[in-house]
Amino acid sequence: MTKSSFVAVAVVLSGAGALMADNSDKPAAPAVMKAPEKSAFSDALDLKSILKVSNAVADWQLAHPYERENWDWTEGALWTGLTTHALTTGDEKYYDAMKKVSEDLNYKLGPRHGFADDHCVGQLHLWNYMRDEMPRQLAPTKEVLDAFVDRPHDESLKWNWDNAIHLREWAWCDSMYMSPPTLAMLFSATGDRKYIDTMDRLWWKTYDFLYDKEAHLYWRDSSYFGKREANGEKMFWSRGNGWVFAGLPHVLQNMPADYPSRSRYVKLFQEMAAKLKSLQVEDGSWRASLLDPDSYPSPETSGTAFFTYGLLWGINNGLLDEKEYLPAAVKGWKRLVRNVHADGKLGFVQPVGADPRQVSYDQTAVYGVGGFLLCAHELDKHSILSQSKQAKLSVTNPSAVNRLNEVVRVDWKTVLKKLPSVNPQNVGVRDQVSGYFLPTQVVDDNQDGTPDALLFQTNLTPKETRSYQLCAFGKAKPKFRASQLTARFVPERQDDFAWENDRIAFRSYGPALAVEGSRGGIDVWTKSVRTPVVDEWYKSKAYHKDRGTGLDGYHVGSMLGCGGLGYLTAKGELVTSPVYAKWKVIERGPLRLKFELKYAPVQVDDAKIAETRTISMLAGRHYFTVDSSFEVDGDASKIKPVAGLSLRKAKDEPQVFSGYFLGYWDPCMAKDHGFIGAFILNDDKAGNKYQVKSSQKPGPKSHVEYQAVKTLLPEVGKPVQYRAGAVWQNVDVPELGDFEQLLYVESHKSRHPVIVN
Repeated sequence: MTKSSFVAVAVVLSGAGALMADNSDKPAAPAVMKAPEKSAFSDALDLKSILKVSNAVADWQLAHPYERENWDWTEGALWTGLTTHALTTGDEKYYDAMKKVSEDLNYKLGPRHGFADDHCVGQLHLWNYMRDEMPRQLAPTKEVLDAFVDRPHDESLKWNWDNAIHLREWAWCDSMYMSPPTLAMLFSATGDRKYIDTMDRLWWKTYDFLYDKEAHLYWRDSSYFGKREANGEKMFWSRGNGWVFAGLPHVLQNMPADYPSRSRYVKLFQEMAAKLKSLQVEDGSWRASLLDPDSYPSPETSGTAFFTYGLLWGINNGLLDEKEYLPAAVKGWKRLVRNVHADGKLGFVQPVGADPRQVSYDQTAVYGVGGFLLCAHELDKHSILSQSKQAKLSVTNPSAVNRLNEVVRVDWKTVLKKLPSVNPQNVGVRDQVSGYFLPTQVVDDNQDGTPDALLFQTNLTPKETRSYQLCAFGKAKPKFRASQLTARFVPERQDDFAWENDRIAFRSYGPALAVEGSRGGIDVWTKSVRTPVVDEWYKSKAYHKDRGTGLDGYHVGSMLGCGGLGYLTAKGELVTSPVYAKWKVIERGPLRLKFELKYAPVQVDDAKIAETRTISMLAGRHYFTVDSSFEVDGDASKIKPVAGLSLRKAKDEPQVFSGYFLGYWDPCMAKDHGFIGAFILNDDKAGNKYQVKSSQKPGPKSHVEYQAVKTLLPEVGKPVQYRAGAVWQNVDVPELGDFEQLLYVESHKSRHPVIVN
């Protein structure tokens, strides 16, 4: 069955346990084929060995697509493993692969909107959204789950083929991996409590119905109540319980530490862990039938992978005692490595079905690969943590605004006080809710050779206080993506200076363009990707046309552009700064870029003013920060420094304005490419007025140009700071109202920074 033909029978095939499967989905049980005596890969616990086998498994699977649509639950489980593998390796090819899957699906869930299995792929879409924050990545999942949350969910969970209860409720245990983590992630993505509160209510509804409180295991569904194995024991399926045990971490990773019922999830996780540890067989695996292992003697991979993952996650997050549980987790991992073929194919994976079957070394399925990669990620993490020293730190979001990709600043003296063995080369941060290592950067603000602060990037839901581990790593360190930030002089394009983060790009003009009448205005490059484009666009020399990654659709001319700096004379006339004269790069990320531009003196009234402009930009933001200082020769007492936005017409006014920001909804120069929302943020309400000013563009094509300017200080002399940036309608803010909302939120966050406790 091909992926394209699968859609035609989507109403026949169903669910993580093949709720309604045709005969073609039930091949005859194969003869058990043993793995070779010698494993194809090392099962050593060092990072190199872990990475080698996990890369082989991931790459084999990507090269051998499964025979189901990418929204199917089987694929959804694979994506949960591949997303963590991207974090394990920092390799861009895995990020690209996961981005492409979501893009090809248009970020949609499966077609049955009330069916838990069809929610699983939403975890991939939300993983992409929580990094990139593109509205189109969120909208389809949110729309479906908004409707799901609003339903009463008042039906019995008794298994009923006639009314297809599984299409509306979490009536079988496998569903606990598919839908609850997606709802919990949607809470993390939006900060809206209704998603996690609904998840919480429905989780415990299923728990009360399917959890055997004596056995500490889940029945698959109510049709199994009372069924017995050949040895007389209750019938509990390994992978069915694996879905629950692995689903619990995915819920807890998105649940604030102070969530009212969090302790119940922890207790359930610990109960199941103790039971599962007691059921592990000597070769390190868990058999397909948990209480009758002799009935299915193969070392089944999917259940073993999910149980091993859960144990490792519990150890790494302090929920399970390492001395008690690590031996079982290591035995599980070593068994899993033995199940890997020399080419990376993962064997002994139980096929789709509602009950256990025999399985061979040659049988594989994508959900087993997902579980294997989850294990590798946690084992990699355990190896790093076991070689590091740690201290605790907490951060509070003081506001009701959700903060994704927030860059937190911790004074370096605080870091040293908490962890004396730390240095800029071995420092790291781990989120104690998600469990992930976070991108970091040590910064030297005054360039004196001594660190001033540690930056790290995290997510915080409204009013949340979140705990982190400061780490002083040993030889083993986590891997991260290459920096997505660029700041460079561009001699190949007439002395431009360009900079970008993962959201947007800008450039300022240099000496080679001064002869053409260019001034110190700032240009905007709108990106439709969250990866670097500057080098590629300059190389192609075709950036005024969108070739799939965005374009330069903004016009600067001799104006201030987006956040350029100028001066108002005593008569109120505008003098723009010249092109920059010198440049110096200070930082290139991964969390902050920083550079300095020096400007030759410009005559303003009776004074000559030279500016030194330091520009910095954080990852995850659409704006940069300007810190400018001035050298003044002459009387500048009546000269005011201003920041401005270019306007297109004489009667234009900024459409978005408050005491804290100024925004202009600027039509893109390229036809049918929407609007560019250019803006200035200024936290000082004293400078809350703006003026529209005109200036004459010099040269043979002389004409009047207009800009809205915002006064930064009553007179030139003291240093000034402001922020300026832009968003693109086609990617970031679908409507003008969304642009205004974004500015309110960004202004609020800058005025209510997170609190490092």
